[in-house]
Amino acid sequence: MTTVTRRRTRAKDGATPAGNGAREARANGKALNGGGAHAGGGSGKAAGLPAVPRGETAAESPGWRRFVGRWLEAHHCKVEAAPRGDWEVELSPELQKRWRRQRVRLVFDPARPTVPRGAWFTAPGSAGGRRILEAALAEPLFTRRTALACVPGAPDDGWTGACRVRGLNWGPARLGPVRYERRVAFHAVITRWGGLPWQEQWVVLVGAGGEVLERVQAAQVPEVRPREGLYQLPEELEPEVRERWLLSARATLEALAEEREREWAVSVGRLRDDELDRLGSFFSARIEEEEERMRRRAGHDEHELEHGDATSLKLEWERRAAEVRQRWEMRTEVRLWGIEEWSWPVADLEQELRAGAMRVKVKGPVDVARGRPALPPCPSCGRPAEMLVRARGTACCAACAPA
Repeated sequence: MTTVTRRRTRAKDGATPAGNGAREARANGKALNGGGAHAGGGSGKAAGLPAVPRGETAAESPGWRRFVGRWLEAHHCKVEAAPRGDWEVELSPELQKRWRRQRVRLVFDPARPTVPRGAWFTAPGSAGGRRILEAALAEPLFTRRTALACVPGAPDDGWTGACRVRGLNWGPARLGPVRYERRVAFHAVITRWGGLPWQEQWVVLVGAGGEVLERVQAAQVPEVRPREGLYQLPEELEPEVRERWLLSARATLEALAEEREREWAVSVGRLRDDELDRLGSFFSARIEEEEERMRRRAGHDEHELEHGDATSLKLEWERRAAEVRQRWEMRTEVRLWGIEEWSWPVADLEQELRAGAMRVKVKGPVDVARGRPALPPCPSCGRPAEMLVRARGTACCAACAPA
């Protein structure tokens, strides 16, 4: 999954806790589970270590420990408690090859004045922490989840609040049986480089047929209660379906990055022009002062005036202006950090449109995970309709209605 300055990344939190000194652990941490590198699920058991180690200083970050621990478990490393709240980690073959060592001791306490020989200082922002983050950004995480159904699965009034009608009335709504569809959510971070760096997190949700259902600026799929594992979807995916999903998500993220870059270019361009104007005003004043000073000095002809200090100032102005333009140059990077395969509950909503003796049944999908029906299809053309009107003894959307 790539776009402008494309690098695959991974950054998720995890859980492998540690004990303190010789005291024994009290609880088992949750490990990542599933096919390959699953990001949020499973019931694998880690070393029996407490969720928040005893003896932890106030400056430490429990969330950082959980992230490092779960990431190590996802890579099949063995983690054991060490004295003073440290961890002894036996690295997996993959990480042994990457870091050229078999074991490493991780020190999380930021107040520790010294660390054991060969240990890594792993507090947030440390060299060891950055080393782990760089490895975590190598490829996206993957997980399988089920979206829990909302109760009720649809509003009692059906499409009444979602679709306006003219010359018609909505009858009672009836919700059909719930079924589960496969969907995939692609999580990405769009970073703006140049001038003032900025980051945005986006989620692209793709349907079973490869259609993009939604794109949201958020870290997770909004308004959904997840549960780990797929429900009622035992069959594996075909490679063609996976390729279709990836192509749809890639095209959407590339278009999204272009849109954001155009919007950012306006604000960044204004700031760049302001800085260039200030720089120009400064050097214009300096050049005028220098030229006036040289005119007043005796014994200098026009040739010396053109090639004196004023010329050096003009060259310096051009160099500084080029540096400003380069610093504010727009560059956009899209990093895919996670993929979620979803088992999503959906159902069909059936509701009548009435006008006197006329009855027209409208049937459309409902997102049961959010309890929200989609726009109803037009009975004439089948396109989603925001408003339905009565025309020629039936109901249709405003585009199909006669003028």
